[in-house]
Amino acid sequence: MSAERVPAKLSGAASHGHLLDLIRSTGGMSRQQLLASTGMSRATLYERLETLMRRKLIYEAESLEATGGRRSRKIRFDDRGRVVLAFALGQTHATVAVTDIAGRELRSRTLQSRIDAPSAAVLEPLIRLGAELLAEGADAAGAAGGAGGADTAEESLVGVGLSLPAPVEAGTGHVVHPTTIPEWEPDAVVAAISRAWQVPLIVENDARAGALGECTADDETIVYVKVATGVGCGVVVDGSILHGAHGAAGDIGHILVASEGPVCRCGRRGCLATFSSGSAIIGQLDGQGAMTMDDVVLAARQGDPTVEAALRSAADVLGGALAATVTTVNPNRLVLGGVIGTIPVFAEQVRARVLRDVVDRIADGLEVLAGAEGDHAAIDGLTRLVVRKVFAPESIDASIVDYALN
Repeated sequence: MSAERVPAKLSGAASHGHLLDLIRSTGGMSRQQLLASTGMSRATLYERLETLMRRKLIYEAESLEATGGRRSRKIRFDDRGRVVLAFALGQTHATVAVTDIAGRELRSRTLQSRIDAPSAAVLEPLIRLGAELLAEGADAAGAAGGAGGADTAEESLVGVGLSLPAPVEAGTGHVVHPTTIPEWEPDAVVAAISRAWQVPLIVENDARAGALGECTADDETIVYVKVATGVGCGVVVDGSILHGAHGAAGDIGHILVASEGPVCRCGRRGCLATFSSGSAIIGQLDGQGAMTMDDVVLAARQGDPTVEAALRSAADVLGGALAATVTTVNPNRLVLGGVIGTIPVFAEQVRARVLRDVVDRIADGLEVLAGAEGDHAAIDGLTRLVVRKVFAPESIDASIVDYALN
């Protein structure tokens, strides 16, 4: 990349953190290109590069084409071996994954986990599993090093992310209005994870994490709706999650859709979740015998007409409620996730209802589709949030000050 091709918005990098951000965002640059892009003096730039190298945040990579003198080398962000530990909790299961900082899953396991149990009973087994997954990476690196052949970098944990189906206060990571986990202390997650690992932590609502994970462009506006045991929603605008004033943005499961409807777990009648959640659908199919959500998925795949009818009915109510959200936000895409939301007949009915109810200028160009199955979107979103926090310019600058003082 020539200095002239560096976007203007990346110029003027002054601090160590902004310099690292420039190197990360461009995929690497030569010293000459960095001098031209930042406007720093040679002495200042070289001092800051040296500091970043000592902190193992950058390294000298491949040689660039010679321009008349000695070949220069590209300065790259050192992402080698850096990993994130992510926990995606649902109401009946949880996925624990180790990812690299680009979001690629290296190892993961999913297990049954009832989130309505006491916090210690839920979190302690997951923390043990997370430690096991991290140890597997250390063992693999040790074995490769001992063999003297494979080039396997030792893994370094940079941060932890955890999502759960409850409103979360972004600044503190505390759970607020915990309808699904009423007996948990607000700081239960922060306290448990911080005891296990002294690294930066992100706690986020599961649908909001999934929304970010489904984004494919920084300038995209997306509405993501997770339909599993319950119903949750996340909104991302220009790469930023909408949290709301008290961490409850996207809590659409408790939108009133019928004043005389079924009783919701929140105590009110006629909430959206009593019509469109996985629990509600299973309740409607009670005459079919004891069913789980996996049974619903299997029956839908087999074309069971009773199950398909229940799914369409639930999806139609959801689509009607989402029409207002879509009109308000005007997203590029409405993405459906969760074990129920990704069933084709369900997703198609939501799509039909939304496009029927919104005006043409909102529907024009709007994609309504099923997203990734399982917890992949939430894991990806959590990884992005952790990486943003850890490598934000202000975080890097603060860590370098602390390093110098100590």
